[in-house]
Amino acid sequence: MTDLNEYFSLGLTNEDDPIENEIVMNTIRTPPNTKSSSFNRVIFEIPKVGLLTKDSGIMVQPRQASDSSNTSSNIALNIVNGVLGCVKRCSMTIDGKELTNLENPSYPETNRLYAKNSPARMLDFQNVALGSAFSIVNLSQDFKTATSSGVEILNHTQLPVKNTASDDFVCTGNVLSKTDSANTKYMIPLHMLGLSFLRHESLPIHLLKNRDVQLSIEFDSDCRNWAFNGTGTALVASDCDVNLDACELITTHIQQNEELEAMLFDELKTNARTYNLFETYLIKQSLVNNAVGTATNSLIRLNLQRRELQKLLQVQAPLSADGSNPVCNQVSDSLGDISLNHRSNGVFIFDRRVSNNAQQYYLNSLYNSNDGLKVSNNAWSQTKLQADGQLVSATKGYTSYCGRFNYIGVSYRNGNRGVIGGGVVQTTPLEIHYDSTARKTTNPNQVGEKDLLFYPSVSKVLVISQNGVEMTF
Repeated sequence: MTDLNEYFSLGLTNEDDPIENEIVMNTIRTPPNTKSSSFNRVIFEIPKVGLLTKDSGIMVQPRQASDSSNTSSNIALNIVNGVLGCVKRCSMTIDGKELTNLENPSYPETNRLYAKNSPARMLDFQNVALGSAFSIVNLSQDFKTATSSGVEILNHTQLPVKNTASDDFVCTGNVLSKTDSANTKYMIPLHMLGLSFLRHESLPIHLLKNRDVQLSIEFDSDCRNWAFNGTGTALVASDCDVNLDACELITTHIQQNEELEAMLFDELKTNARTYNLFETYLIKQSLVNNAVGTATNSLIRLNLQRRELQKLLQVQAPLSADGSNPVCNQVSDSLGDISLNHRSNGVFIFDRRVSNNAQQYYLNSLYNSNDGLKVSNNAWSQTKLQADGQLVSATKGYTSYCGRFNYIGVSYRNGNRGVIGGGVVQTTPLEIHYDSTARKTTNPNQVGEKDLLFYPSVSKVLVISQNGVEMTF
């Protein structure tokens, strides 16, 4: 006979499937330890309780700056990744030693988000969590015959911005105001800001109770990189900012009983605890693309010696933005017809250069664990074939995103599971052979200087003992 008191007790799902160990989740809200308007940065002391989970995040409130002279009521977050773009750098330190330090985390995270999620799910997630929305609609066959219309445009019925007859945008959602109470607060998960290891395993932060564990978030002071004015009038860098007084660290912890935590901590006297993770960081380069039709041959060397490389992402970012385009600077520009190859440990990883557009898309899909980017071909790239042989719209509903999602990822995973042993240890500088031939000077401008950003993901080990912590290079 079933004991109803026991049946309905916490930790028992049904009569046949009991849960032996009760799991208690705690949520802790932590204000910044220090704030600096000069550096546009907040620093948090992470609570050292239980296991830190992937549901942890920071609360952020973007706004129009109170001292801005801009009186427009049509300023909103970008439509690519919304509030995610306002984070300039995120770093986590333990006793002053950097566990992670990722600059411009929005670029690799945008590539992951648009690959992992279906368009419908991505649209829902953006609207609810990021304050953005990106959706494309194919025009009907009737419209394709008109010279003023193209094959696709932004789907204004699902976006918080509407393209007007005067080719401006009316922002109907996620509008930024000078009144703090009128602005929405968003929670950005920490695993989107460089702490991606939390997706795979919770961090045993209770073992660091005698350590100084800090999280530093620096925001982008140039709002034109993440916000735009729908009227088409350019913004100045200080028109918008992030309300530092509203920033909070919200962490979720798997709570363990005190006896178990004390026992695990005592074990550190004789046996150190290891925690394997992937670290992603930024290496900055630059590229000057030649005139239309003239090939640019580039050779970039990345010093990754002694590191186990798991994968590498390349982003071709514009040098600046003026705050009039709804995608802002949260893009990776297509540079025309390109070919590439990598030389790892003195050997080319491909028999010949990868010059086919579809193959490059496939490489990025392998980078994203076999998930392809859920964007249109026109949003992905702008080659000679696309630039010359396709009917396109001249309105901002198309030109704003055309050729702006050209992320190039290459996976170095060797088939082995796990963090350690799953990549390729680099013994010589990694060589990137990248050739590009520009085909357009507008939408996007493929000529001139670009920021060439590389995001290597490497294996790393955190070693925790009672005497201190150590981290592999």
